[in-house]
Amino acid sequence: MVDVVATERGYFGGARREPGERFSLPDALWKDEKRRPKWVRLARASDKTGAKADVEPSDKKPAAKPTKSATSAGPEGNGVQEALGGPAPDWLAPEIQNSSQPGD
Repeated sequence: MVDVVATERGYFGGARREPGERFSLPDALWKDEKRRPKWVRLARASDKTGAKADVEPSDKKPAAKPTKSATSAGPEGNGVQEALGGPAPDWLAPEIQNSSQPGD
């Protein structure tokens, strides 16, 4: 068994692992680079057992939160006209006239 530390959230062994959590992987899984979890690293002697240690920064950037502008108070009315770009047309599409009606 190989002792590893999770660098980001992941799922292994029927449990969700949090960053900094220490657990063991089978040797065969650790040696197989295709099956090895990408979100773990080898545990060092300085890592405390069971404690969440400082985690190495991952390559992923945190998602930016959308900013709300103070001027946009939301659409007026129910928002349908604004989403469609204006009022609905006041005409209906003509029905298609087929000169060869069945049953004639």
